Amino acid sequence: MQRVQSTYIHAPALKDLITQKPAWMTMSLNPRRCGTTVSIDGRDFWLIHNHLAPDELEFDSVDRDWALRTILGVDDRFQYDIISKEDWVGRRLVADRFRDRRAFICGDAAHLWIPYAGYGMNAGIADAVDLCWILAGVLQGWASPALLDAYEAERQPITEQVSHFAMNHALAVMGQRRAVPPEVEIDGESGDAARSKVGQAAYDLNVQQYCCAGLNFGYYYDRSPIIAYDGEAPPPYSMGGFTASTVPGARAPHVWLTDGRSLLDELGPAYTLVRFDQTIDAAPLVDAAARSGVPLTVLDVDRAGAGFDFAENLLMVRPDTHIAWRGLAAPRDPDRLLERLRGAASEPGSREHDSAGEAAAAHIA
Repeated sequence: MQRVQSTYIHAPALKDLITQKPAWMTMSLNPRRCGTTVSIDGRDFWLIHNHLAPDELEFDSVDRDWALRTILGVDDRFQYDIISKEDWVGRRLVADRFRDRRAFICGDAAHLWIPYAGYGMNAGIADAVDLCWILAGVLQGWASPALLDAYEAERQPITEQVSHFAMNHALAVMGQRRAVPPEVEIDGESGDAARSKVGQAAYDLNVQQYCCAGLNFGYYYDRSPIIAYDGEAPPPYSMGGFTASTVPGARAPHVWLTDGRSLLDELGPAYTLVRFDQTIDAAPLVDAAARSGVPLTVLDVDRAGAGFDFAENLLMVRPDTHIAWRGLAAPRDPDRLLERLRGAASEPGSREHDSAGEAAAAHIA
């Protein structure tokens, strides 16, 4: 998708040439060469990315020194020392499988895309969090080995989605670089207008990748074998925005507890039953968890004090903060629900049809 020359330099004089407000990263857009300057220490060390044009098929087709000076806007008098350099190709790759028997992959071993806004690291951490609690359940003995099947079922579709978000954004940015008009380098009103237009377009495009709440918090697992779906579709999300939801598979909505703690900080090491109405009898679920050996933490939350605006009285939340089940009261068959949660359910789970979820839905309707 994109060839990039990256050069790590020592250039103490550069900071004194920067007239705008100090920034961690600065994008340079001009008709001759577009690139990105990253401040490593805020003073002397800088990383320069030179984004090659589509017709520049070889890395040595562009003079590195000329490109670097053009990106920085300096002439031949500017001095710098190259510490290291690396040429690389941005791609979109997602593994077909995240598991082969006893071997699991996550992070860059499972997915690669152009490194925008830390998406690769965020996705890799989410992979590890999902895999770790599942492995813990199996190794501790309370979960069926079939629980391990949930890892690939959950994470592979999500990383496929994220890879397309990153790819589409990269293509949009590449198109913007190719469309920079020569007027941006003209003094006077016409140049000011051109720079303002290009700058605003760059902001509008890139603010999505740095304020990417949707990509980090809006995604949901809709085909997991260990989630009790009830037929409701989760709300859509974009790169920058999402709608909080209690739909099984989504992340639990964040609320602040009355003593200032975060709901997420109070989740237990395995499943947590969050109860927003203390008059609701949690004993059927607590007893079923004890019979099945599933560790269960019960967390009582003051609905009004926390500002929880959803209808459910009970949420079953996993240690990775995703919702496994919800209801107004305990399900008619709590043992069946716990079998699903520990990976021992005989039928597969999906948002379109889930009999364990239907049992819960009777209490929601």
